Amino acid sequence: MVFNNNFKLLINEIIKKASLFGLPQIDVDIANGYIDYNECGLALEHIADQLFEFDIKIDEPFYHSILSVADKMVIERNQFDFLKKLVEG
Repeated sequence: MVFNNNFKLLINEIIKKASLFGLPQIDVDIANGYIDYNECGLALEHIADQLFEFDIKIDEPFYHSILSVADKMVIERNQFDFLKKLVEG
């Protein structure tokens, strides 16, 4: 699937917010590399996996923005259910 610039912008916003929550720079760079090669789905999955791996707390709006982007990319929402454990109330 070839992603247009709108998808890339959405993923870039996710990456920026993930970085603000504490995602290590190396993972930001890896996700950006995936985007450079039009692998937006891999970028989103990498961000989610690394947030979970490092137990980085996120907020509810960020969690829903990931789900929204997944919906737009036709990725099953349940692939990101594990992130719910990271949401701080």
